[in-house]
Amino acid sequence: MGQVWLVTWIAALAAGSLFSALAQSLRDVARTVLEDMALRRNNDRARHRVETILSDIEGHATAILIPRVACNMLVVVAMAFWVAGIRLSGTTASVDASGVSPIDPARVSPSWQDGLVAIGASTILVWVFGTLLPTAIARHAAEPIVYLWSPLLRFAFVVATPFKSIGDFFDNVIRRMVGKTEEQEAEAIQEDVLSAVHEAKHEGQFDEAETEMIEAVVSFRNTTVGQIMTPRTEIEALQVTSDLGKVVAFIRKGGHSRIPVYGESLDEILGFFYVKDLIRWLAGAGPAGEGGGARGGRTFDLKSLLRPAMYVPETKTVRELLGELLAKRVHIAVVADEFGGTAGLVTIEDIVEEVFGDIQDEYEEPERPSDEVKVDPADKSAEIDARAYIDDVNPRLHELGVELPESEDYDTVGGFVTVSLGRIPKAGETLRSEGVLVTVLEAEPTRVTRVRVQVVPKTVELVDDESEKGEAAGRA
Repeated sequence: MGQVWLVTWIAALAAGSLFSALAQSLRDVARTVLEDMALRRNNDRARHRVETILSDIEGHATAILIPRVACNMLVVVAMAFWVAGIRLSGTTASVDASGVSPIDPARVSPSWQDGLVAIGASTILVWVFGTLLPTAIARHAAEPIVYLWSPLLRFAFVVATPFKSIGDFFDNVIRRMVGKTEEQEAEAIQEDVLSAVHEAKHEGQFDEAETEMIEAVVSFRNTTVGQIMTPRTEIEALQVTSDLGKVVAFIRKGGHSRIPVYGESLDEILGFFYVKDLIRWLAGAGPAGEGGGARGGRTFDLKSLLRPAMYVPETKTVRELLGELLAKRVHIAVVADEFGGTAGLVTIEDIVEEVFGDIQDEYEEPERPSDEVKVDPADKSAEIDARAYIDDVNPRLHELGVELPESEDYDTVGGFVTVSLGRIPKAGETLRSEGVLVTVLEAEPTRVTRVRVQVVPKTVELVDDESEKGEAAGRA
């Protein structure tokens, strides 16, 4: 009987190790590598299994935990009976007239001492073969393991499906108890990913550019159109009454291939003018390729060449916008504010640059590289692009031990300066707030473009050069 428990113990330990390796491999698997492996094997059924597993990795990993836990429990029980059998095998007992021993190992339960021995030994063995070994396997061979044992994973998932509702029930109960919403959970996961990326960067696994790209991809789901758009103040557009000469001159100067066209003001964008449509018109064809006769004798009408404008709200996420642009095969859209006016423009290029950084085409003049925030720890100061969003700037300013105040009244650094002063400042003006001195380095008649933030002793005063001058004049 002792041999049966020994075989059971070994089998349970091996099975538990396999299930642990599968669970860990599911969390470490590289999707593209596993998909390529399934394609190379030219097995439609296996490829379908792999696709199904990848569509719900967490569900399959949870399902495989059920047999894993069962095997670990069986390891302890089997070892307890095996230890009891060894102990009893050394017991000498007389045999009565019927030939039966008073102590039958097959009918005796393990003692508490046997249980302690089994728990201690099993803990070490399960740790080695159920944790360390599976982790090493998953780290170096996650894809082959998942592919090879995909039938077992699917079987475990199907069997565990009835129990999934139990897990969902506890998940919802605990989430409500701690007051977390699904959006907060998604944000927490995002923070975990970003934390792992920064840790990998400190360990030398990622450089600065790779880290920024990963951060952009992870933050993609929360980025809004208003954060990446070209603001209204920087829009270059044509008035619908422009003649052919003005249009050609505008194209030569700006080098844009898609140009917004407005009526009375930028709040009335009538559509977009594509330069290729002008080429068709000059060649004697309409914007859609319809015959338009020779160029001679025709009057140029910019409005007739316009394509419909697509409008999107500032609050739409970039991910949603990208899907709409691709579905409608449109490259540019007008961003509308809450009052129906024009807030800015957004293009597919803006979305791509959000992930990969600035992209210059052959028509753009080379620009000197510039960062939104340049921190100088030695001087305890930072130069900031005034268009930068405060929630993006503050993490960088934490290096100096300060941050700019956030408010619903503004989003950008330039907005903070303008709202705090109550007007659009000139270059050289300063603002003191919450331990920092903000100096306007560059400004235009309608906005602030660049500022310097200098760490100073904290004070609640707002210092306005213009108001100081006014007070001095009054005292005089």
